[in-house]
Amino acid sequence: MANYKLALTALLTIFLFSALAIYSISFVLPKFISSFGGLASFAIPLSWIGGAIGGLLMGIFGDTKGKRLSLLISILLFVFPILGNVVVDNVVLFYLIWFLIGFGVNAVNGISYVYAAELSPPSIRGLIGSIMQGLYFLGAILGLLISFVTKETIFPYYTIIFVLSAISIPLWFLIPESKWKAKFSFRVSREFVKVTVFGSLFSIGAFLLLVPLVSLSFTLFSSLKLNAYAVILIGFIIGMIGFTIAGSISDRIGRKKASYLFAGISVFSSLLFFFGLVIASFILLMFGSSFFAYFGIWMSEIYPINFKATGTNITLFLGRLLGGGFGVTLVLLLPFGLERDLSLTALISSIIVLLSATQLP
Repeated sequence: MANYKLALTALLTIFLFSALAIYSISFVLPKFISSFGGLASFAIPLSWIGGAIGGLLMGIFGDTKGKRLSLLISILLFVFPILGNVVVDNVVLFYLIWFLIGFGVNAVNGISYVYAAELSPPSIRGLIGSIMQGLYFLGAILGLLISFVTKETIFPYYTIIFVLSAISIPLWFLIPESKWKAKFSFRVSREFVKVTVFGSLFSIGAFLLLVPLVSLSFTLFSSLKLNAYAVILIGFIIGMIGFTIAGSISDRIGRKKASYLFAGISVFSSLLFFFGLVIASFILLMFGSSFFAYFGIWMSEIYPINFKATGTNITLFLGRLLGGGFGVTLVLLLPFGLERDLSLTALISSIIVLLSATQLP
């Protein structure tokens, strides 16, 4: 068990650094906009489009060739492109860098959910999964603090992030090959087709809520002349606490009932956002989004052994693509102003999650 605890610690640390990488652009986006113009903003959706493709392809690779090798390739694909942010001098190369970072990060995440479900005792599997998912917030907090310390200067900012992310490579050696092995097949029963459809809808709603909100909140609060660092830091801390609580609750009352609770909080928070209570609603939304805390574990528990990484990543594919990729683009293209645009997408996504949860086992 001690070895598994060590492997789980290494896995969680790798996940943390991948979260730092994917959200790092959010806190220096104004710098890139000043260099490349408003088109720089679309690097965020491109990173999630890359993530959708990477998560799915590396999930299939993991089920067919081995999850450990898939994890290593995914780590390398997100770590080394980070350095490109230091020297990039045109927007096309900037897009390519962020496509690759997203590809690697989300591939790491998809494999990590399966590993977490395998390494964790069943009684605390939801808790471990939600702690893992909560590391997205801790990664974002690290990015926020590093940007504050470096005064949003690109060279030291991304040099520090690269050094931290590169620690993932030696940590990989502590992770064993997965014991969940079976002959890979795309054939699944009608029951799992339903799980995939509604799991994908749940995923779309979750990503549509979190990715635009986290990615664009710094820009929103800065434009409103609020203390963006303080508000976002508080929100992320509350989100991290909420994710941990959600996992424990889901272990006790079930994943579905927990989803009803937290999605309901998100619907209420979105309405507050729409009516102008920006700070309170942002913090409450971070807590309410905890319905996403145990989702990867939930899907890994449901799918059969021969389809675990692939099935989990299929449900995450449309979430990353539509919610993560096109979600940010949608918000950027809406005409109502960033505050209203974010509140509307948060409300719609929360309702999607609530309704899709009713159809999941």
